[in-house]
Amino acid sequence: MKKNYLESFCRNIVRPEFQVVMLLITASIVIFMGGMAMRRFQPFEQAPDMESITPEKIRQWGGDPVAVEVGIYISNWHQFKIVGNEFIFDGVVWFQFDPALISLDTISKFSFLKGELIQKSAPSTKLIDGKLFAEYKIRLKFATTLTHRFFPLDDHRIFIALVNTHVTPSEVIFRSFKSDFETSKRIQIPAWYQVDKGVQVGYAQENFDKFDERKSVRYPQVIFILDFARSGVSLILLIFLPIFLIFFLSLFWFTFEPVERGSIMALTTSAITSLIAYRFVIQNMAPKVGYFLLSDHIFTFFLALAFFSFVLALLWVRRGAMTPGMITARGLVFILFHILFILMWYFLLFMWI
Repeated sequence: MKKNYLESFCRNIVRPEFQVVMLLITASIVIFMGGMAMRRFQPFEQAPDMESITPEKIRQWGGDPVAVEVGIYISNWHQFKIVGNEFIFDGVVWFQFDPALISLDTISKFSFLKGELIQKSAPSTKLIDGKLFAEYKIRLKFATTLTHRFFPLDDHRIFIALVNTHVTPSEVIFRSFKSDFETSKRIQIPAWYQVDKGVQVGYAQENFDKFDERKSVRYPQVIFILDFARSGVSLILLIFLPIFLIFFLSLFWFTFEPVERGSIMALTTSAITSLIAYRFVIQNMAPKVGYFLLSDHIFTFFLALAFFSFVLALLWVRRGAMTPGMITARGLVFILFHILFILMWYFLLFMWI
């Protein structure tokens, strides 16, 4: 009789030693793709609304605005909670301007969007190149718009928006450059590292009537931008590794014969219950948002596979006896689980944006 190589392969692939080899191969591919994703900086945050100031707009407003240079120096983070969207830092806000054109009192009326100045010192001033340099020591508590879709492989862009609502862009325009925004080199933030920084200048406009732009207010604005990426893999492993192990260890039921129904059903049912129980652990670590996170997609995928594995095990034990077709189907389904996981992982990391 001609040997059926497919049947022989499917019979051997579900043996414990080959399952371990398959698990190691899949884990290597998954780790490689995860490393590539972590090296890629991809934030999803959108900058606050801001309009650009152009010479045409200045002529339209009919003003002759005073240029004020603005900068921030962050000396220390008291609170840096990405998940809770809570940030507090100590630092210095400085302005440089011509005191003959604008008063220090007007400059002092600066504020931050979505922010609260917990502390603000009196201005310290000095003349630099004929212009008044005024600095304020501050402690700022603020929030920013964060997107956590890729949690726990997420990168983030934090926006700090400084405004002065007591003047208009026809009176004052802010100027700032990347070099005017600095952070102390002594700052160490657990689990995060700073990738880059940036500055955008312009003005904000709030419309009171969407059909009549005349019913609006404008004020100058500077947006200071900080890019942060997650450092370390402890949280990633803590969330994903138990899910992977729970499911793939349950696949060892493929090594049993249908008559060993007790062992088969124990493995498949324990996988479902363990995944559901671990869901509450993930929920406590994940941000509280109204949309699906990467961790939610991974969990849902494995829960669906675990349920399919349970149904397959039920059909398996009801047959009671092995047939060549069952042997082949068992091996192919086992391989299919690994392939589906790799494809899903690739899609979520590199295609799902």
